[in-house]
This record gives sequence, structure tokens and C-alpha cells, in this order.
Amino acid sequence: MSFDSCKEEVQIPYIDLPKELVESKQGNEEWKELCRKMREAGEEYGCFMVVGYDGVPTELREEMFMAMKDLFDLPIETKKKNSNPQQYRGYIGNSELVPLYEGLGIDNAPCPDAAQAFTQLMWPHGNPAFCRIMNSMSRKMHELELLLRRMILESYGMPTYFDALAEVTHPIFRMIKYKSPPASDEAGLGLVAHTDKSFLTILCQDQVKGFELLTKQGHWLQFSPVQGSFLVVVGEMFKVWSNGRLHAAEHRVVMRGDKERYTLALFGSPKDEEVIEVANEMVDEDHPLLYRPFKYMEFVNYFNSNISRNALEVYAGI
Repeated sequence: MSFDSCKEEVQIPYIDLPKELVESKQGNEEWKELCRKMREAGEEYGCFMVVGYDGVPTELREEMFMAMKDLFDLPIETKKKNSNPQQYRGYIGNSELVPLYEGLGIDNAPCPDAAQAFTQLMWPHGNPAFCRIMNSMSRKMHELELLLRRMILESYGMPTYFDALAEVTHPIFRMIKYKSPPASDEAGLGLVAHTDKSFLTILCQDQVKGFELLTKQGHWLQFSPVQGSFLVVVGEMFKVWSNGRLHAAEHRVVMRGDKERYTLALFGSPKDEEVIEVANEMVDEDHPLLYRPFKYMEFVNYFNSNISRNALEVYAGI
């Protein structure tokens, strides 16, 4: 299988976010500069790397990736119990389109009851260690997503929107395994090219390459995971809210070599019934209104029936 050429090593913006800065320097010039850098990365690339963030202990990451291996080793009949009426939110595996992909999803995983219900589904006799690890990991990734969202809003001078957006969103957590491609193939498609339907997506990856980003210039870029980092991807709902200022990054996963790859994804997504619309302050003479208001789930259902790169523009564009 062949893929578009892609540069092996690319430097997207790195955001250094140590605990000291988060806790003691909010509002000062250093903090404002960091928020600006983050916003500009979201506008130009739709993607950036967070490094130096110690809100998620290294030990917890390691425990989570070990626990995921046990999870994916469960019988397929057990994993299929992770069902969801919404497409792509429950178990996905053995797909003809992406045969290397396998994933399980939990709505509101940071909620202890949701974590317990999922664990009970997978291990009817109980697995308190997995429940604790997964609940803690998803909660801390959700905290990071909210922090980054708030920083971007502050950079636009619109921090008052934080509570309103937090009220209409919820975290969707996915645990993902990518198989290595068959020995006969140089590379294999792990995940088709797409844009996320979230506000922000936080990815926690192991050390196996695979994530690729499409630039505005039409080039596919490949990244090497950085130890202890988080990859942040802007989704289409933030693009709409910002009236097109933020760039919803198209990305995919391409597997090369003989190693499996594990990834955690936390999507800051609108609740199903919510209406998505452009912020009034984002519309002016230089930035005319680009999108009409729409119900989130109606758009998702439209996209699932009309999958295309320009589905958002066709459905909601003015």
C-alpha cells in the first residue's frame, strides 16, 4: 500500500506548560505570551504539542498503557459489549476500511459511575485496578483539555465564554490499538484522514510513530511522539465557534514497521442536543459570518451519511 509522501521529522509548535507556570503565573506577561503562541498554533496548524505538563504523572501513563493491553486481549465478544447508539462512540474493530484499528469508547469516563459501568461490562467479576487507572487518566486528560481551551479563549480576549462552552460539552474517551501492517506491506492505514468533530482533542501516545497531519499547503507531515507529551488537535466545533479563525486539522494514522501502537484520545465534544454557533465577537467587517447555527447531532448524522472533506461547509456554510 502506498501513501502520499510525508516528511519524516517536522517541528510543530511546542507549548511548554510546567506546573509552576499553571499555578503561579496566570495573567502575567509570560502566561499571555504562552496563550498567544497556543492560539497561533491552532490557527496555523490546527495542532500543537504540549510538553513539560506534569498534571499527569508518568507512572499513571505507564499503568494506563499496560492496562490497555489487558483490555484489548479480552475476547472480541466481550469488547463488542461496549456498544453506543452513536456511530464511532463504542467498540470498533475488524473493519474492512481500517483493518489495523481497534478502539473502545466511554462517554463521560471521568465520572466514576461511567468508569465503573464500563469496567463491569468488560470484567463482570470486577477489575478495580483498571477502573481506578482509567478513571484517573481520563479525568486528568479532561482537566488538560479544559485548561488549553481556556487559554485559547483568553488569547482571544474572550475568557467569559469558558463557562458557557464547558456547560455544553462533555468528555468522550477512547482507548485505541493499532496493529502493525502485514509483513507483505510497507505501510498500512491505521485511521483514515479526517477532522475531529470536537472542540479540542487531546492525544496521549506511546512511542510508536503513526500520526500524520495535513498542512494547509497540502503536505502530509509525520511526527515522532515526545516522551511525556500530549498532542492537541483542533476540531471542527472550535473552527465554527471562532468563525474559521482556528484551523480544524485533517489527520490520519499510518502504521509502518512491526510494532503495535496504543493511543488515548480525549474529545471535548458538544453534548448531543446542543446548538453550535459562531461567537458574535468573531464576526466583523474583516471576518463575515461563515456558518449558520446548527444542532450538533444533526450535523454528525449528516456527516456520517455524507462523509466528505467539506461536509461542514456544505451543511452549515453561508
